[in-house]
Amino acid sequence: MSQDIKNFIDDMPNIPSMPSIVLNLLDELNKPEPDIIKLSATMSKDISLTAQLLKLTNSAYFSFSSRVNNVTQASVLIGLNRLRSLIISSAIKPMIVTVCGKNLWEHSIRCAVGCEIIAKSLGDDRKEEAFIAGLLHDVGKIVLELYNSSYARESHYQFLQGNERIHQEKQLFGFAHPEVGKELISKWSLPNNIGEHVSYHHNPIQSSNKLITSYVYVANSLAQENIMYPIVDPEISENLDFEISDPVTLREEIFAASQPIIDVFSGKTNISALHKAG
Repeated sequence: MSQDIKNFIDDMPNIPSMPSIVLNLLDELNKPEPDIIKLSATMSKDISLTAQLLKLTNSAYFSFSSRVNNVTQASVLIGLNRLRSLIISSAIKPMIVTVCGKNLWEHSIRCAVGCEIIAKSLGDDRKEEAFIAGLLHDVGKIVLELYNSSYARESHYQFLQGNERIHQEKQLFGFAHPEVGKELISKWSLPNNIGEHVSYHHNPIQSSNKLITSYVYVANSLAQENIMYPIVDPEISENLDFEISDPVTLREEIFAASQPIIDVFSGKTNISALHKAG
């Protein structure tokens, strides 16, 4: 099956690829001791990436007390793990928005932030892995949309009518977006553990890393524009290693915490207005 999906993706000429500058940055970040000066110099060559990094570092999401003025300073303050998340966020946004629209992009950000919030609340220090898994959980939808947008719209319509999305996608495409997303993650040379979370985010008990995949499952449900009940499938809930005692309050926290990121990447945040001079 995985080879069939690989061939399915490889045969499509319009599959988006990760920008070379992003791959170079991720390669440097994956080294045992990344060179922050080299990272800063590389990022500075991309005006858009630099602007988004500075806007987000100066946003309410981080709430630093004074304004951050350059890439090196931003990288030191937010840390290299968080920098990796922001670089991937910047790269993936145009892919999702161009093909699937801004609603899916905003949902992906909310899911990412939700995963981070859940990880933090449980004392799990893998917050960045959780964020990236949440951010990328639906990237398989890019492939399905490019392959046949009519089928993609039909599967989404059926989902809104209360039908199970995975079943609808398999009926229409022969594959569903989680397994396609895992193959796309591999094609982009991103870590296998992220692909695992993406592949099983609708059924985390099958994942070899059940805990973080479960964060994605729960955050994905809570991050929907229109919440659907039950938020967590009772059969899956029985097998989770944690409990969400107040999902409505958690959902409100997710939406509030993710808005600064959405605003930055939507161009709604003016960096000059984020902090008073001095």
